[in-house]
Amino acid sequence: MIEAVTFDFWNTIARVPPDTMTAARRRAVAAVCAECGVEVEAARLAASLEEVSSRYQRSWEAGEHFHPREGAEMLASALGAEGMAAEAVAEAFLTAGRTAELVPAPHVGAVLEELRSRGLRLGIVCDVGFSGGELLRGLLDDQGLLEHFSGWGFSDEVGHYKPAPQIFEAALGALGVRPEAALHIGDLRRTDIAGAAALGMRTVRYRGLHDDDAAGGVEAEVVVDSHLELLDVVARS
Repeated sequence: MIEAVTFDFWNTIARVPPDTMTAARRRAVAAVCAECGVEVEAARLAASLEEVSSRYQRSWEAGEHFHPREGAEMLASALGAEGMAAEAVAEAFLTAGRTAELVPAPHVGAVLEELRSRGLRLGIVCDVGFSGGELLRGLLDDQGLLEHFSGWGFSDEVGHYKPAPQIFEAALGALGVRPEAALHIGDLRRTDIAGAAALGMRTVRYRGLHDDDAAGGVEAEVVVDSHLELLDVVARS
């Protein structure tokens, strides 16, 4: 019997328009550099941001945790910022996502409310990129969605990426449920589905915002195109 459902964040609970985060970081860092007297050409800033992003991507694919703060410090160094200026650059980089336009997945709010009304405990398991768990909780709160969740595992707070068991275990521990009594829904086979299945959780792949069908690897027990379908999946489990 399912007692809890954990959700991936990006492309499962919500998304942002393409390049939104990159543009927000570029604007924020450029503004801080100007304020602090750090001369940085636009091309150099763009290249430095791309270098940091590539480093994160390689680490994520290898399962080697790369903390957002490491990325921020790497960027400050690449731009030649020192002392207080380096701290200001890092802070701008890490907090720029607060201005992002978070777009919830269709029907997700109503489904979260219905699952809670059925007595299920809800959690989040998320590889955060450079927007940490605190920032993402704030974005969810702005959308009126945070209240539905009572446990989470954000990679910057746990120190592991999916599919590592530790990040799922962090959320399940906060929810107070065993893996076999929980279901995880996410969009990526390699991280969401493989990680949850290895731990003994039930699995659902959501492709309403991103279809990972061509990626190969472990497939979920159920594949859905709408969060509304999740209600029937849980009822049958």
